[in-house]
Amino acid sequence: MCTLTYQLTETGYGLFFNRDEQRSRAHAIPPAVNTHLNAIYPIDPVGKGTWLAVHKSGLSLALLNNYQAERKQLASKFTSRGELILKLLNDSGNVIKSLKALSLTSYQPFQLCVFPKALTRNNERVHYFLWDGDCLTEHNNTLPVTSSSVEYAKVYESRSRVYQETIVEPSATSEQFIEYHQSQQKDGVLGVKMSRLDAQTVSFSYISVGKKIQFSYRDYLNNSEYLVDMEKE
Repeated sequence: MCTLTYQLTETGYGLFFNRDEQRSRAHAIPPAVNTHLNAIYPIDPVGKGTWLAVHKSGLSLALLNNYQAERKQLASKFTSRGELILKLLNDSGNVIKSLKALSLTSYQPFQLCVFPKALTRNNERVHYFLWDGDCLTEHNNTLPVTSSSVEYAKVYESRSRVYQETIVEPSATSEQFIEYHQSQQKDGVLGVKMSRLDAQTVSFSYISVGKKIQFSYRDYLNNSEYLVDMEKE
């Protein structure tokens, strides 16, 4: 129940992320700098991990659920998916190698986007991985990257259509990406900023990586905004 987009620039990239959660889930802790991991990220107090982080090198990691996967085997106890990003940040220089070397059988299915530290419009690419509970595979991604536990096909079609209407590359601005992530529909489940009886968009994040790093965070539950920055190494 989340939506991710990104914008590549001459000097780096912008990463935009709507987090959708159950209304009953505990309130997330806003982003802050972890000096041990040299990264900025919010914390999910339930799983003790995070869904989104940026390292001082410029590397970013973003995780969404993969509800469409059909697990063949179920672990007796799952590890929180949010712990995966923290584990990968411990080896920030070799994230993809570390990911491929990990045993993922205790994690429920997920989508993971890896934004390399040297990523720009003309250098590197975003790596998009799918874990279906059985195999980890890398794919070419299309925008938006999204997830939904309800009516996924309709949700994806709606969010994709609005994306095409709002974002015209390469002239699109960061303001247009932000506008996209705030868009709503009469049928609340279809909106990028979504709303259902049991769930809603709880926050919006914008990570900007260029000559410096900024993490902007809008908490919709308490109508607060946060800005955390860091010098890029």
